[in-house]
Amino acid sequence: MERGGPRMKTVRRESITEEFECNPCDPVPGVPTGGARVKVYYAGACYTDPQVFRSGQKRLLMPGVQDTSLFPGFEVSGIIDKISAVVAARSDLGLSVGDRVIVYPTCEEQTEDGYSEYIVVKDATQLIKIPDSLDMDIAAMLPCGGLMAYSAVERIKPFVSERLSQSTNDIVNVLIVGAGGLSLWVLKLAEHYLGDNSHRVRITVADSNIDKLHLAKEEGCYDVIEWKDELHEEYIAMRIRNVCKGGVDVVIDFVSSSRTVSRTLNVLKENGILIVGGNSKFEVPIDLHTLALKSQSILGVHRGTYAQLAQLVHLVASEQIRPPKFRTFPVEQANLVFQKLSQSKLFGRAVFRIFEDGDNSVFFHENASRILGSDFDDFEDHDCQCSSPDCFCGRRRQSSSSSSSTTGQAQTSTVDVGSPVDAPIFTL
Repeated sequence: MERGGPRMKTVRRESITEEFECNPCDPVPGVPTGGARVKVYYAGACYTDPQVFRSGQKRLLMPGVQDTSLFPGFEVSGIIDKISAVVAARSDLGLSVGDRVIVYPTCEEQTEDGYSEYIVVKDATQLIKIPDSLDMDIAAMLPCGGLMAYSAVERIKPFVSERLSQSTNDIVNVLIVGAGGLSLWVLKLAEHYLGDNSHRVRITVADSNIDKLHLAKEEGCYDVIEWKDELHEEYIAMRIRNVCKGGVDVVIDFVSSSRTVSRTLNVLKENGILIVGGNSKFEVPIDLHTLALKSQSILGVHRGTYAQLAQLVHLVASEQIRPPKFRTFPVEQANLVFQKLSQSKLFGRAVFRIFEDGDNSVFFHENASRILGSDFDDFEDHDCQCSSPDCFCGRRRQSSSSSSSTTGQAQTSTVDVGSPVDAPIFTL
């Protein structure tokens, strides 16, 4: 990049244990042959696999990070800013400058160090166009969190269908371990796929955080179980069996630690199936004799396929599947958002606004499960942690003070569309 060329804002950190810093003057990257440059409008708050690997930790040893609600991967939505001549000449791709897109997260496309207003996609075939009916902030949640949950549901669909076909009266019990964003996506996907069989498939969510369990209950699960570490294992097993009458048919474990795997295998029925996912690297001891004796199966799930992501885009854009609740934040507040996530004080998904070019509301419709209102109503008592001189929270505090002195009333948040007027906002 020549000196004096175009510049962009980047919010970056060297590792997952360090603070983000905002640099407003990074050079805008060029466009590689066969690739494209995307102007990023929204990005999910997540960790990438290389970040976790470089940390040297088997699992993120940070308070509250007990599942993969902080997704491994790369979640962005934006608009194609520039394409190479090779891509422009390929009519089969159907890509043009100005197209709204998301990126299928191959390892090569992962951004490891932060969030930028522009990203380079080396292989344009990894871009998926999104229709105008799909909100840009929602689209940013699909490539990793939504896709991984979709992949998990696809793995269990044949098994659940077979169980349902064996009897018209049997109940299929599904236990989801971890009440983070992945679990909320599974609940929404199950709601769509079960249809008339929803009364015969009971989905129970287990987690150590009671507030997350409340949110899972509101998102439609059958029941919740609080897994406190101080409780005796036999008591937890008894609690699971009481809720899941007859035992558990399917487990989706988004924590995948030795403790959670041991607990779930203990309550898994004969011919049951355990789906393991997440970004932990634990070695888990398995009693192969018991596994064989009970004809149980263990299947892994990680990232879904490009075709699955394209199908997920269609289902969400056509409103056949509604996303779980989420909130959007300016990217300058990355430190504060990740702090709240790591302390389990932010529930649902967090999505960053990256590029500000005026009215970003043109990129979403009021038909989603976003939590609306002022983003930082719940953050006002906290000190700003941004490095940016144009920090959003500072401007907001000044604006709030001015508004309060004029009207004598504090600004209030509104609830997400589709909720009762008196429904509570989930505090951070």
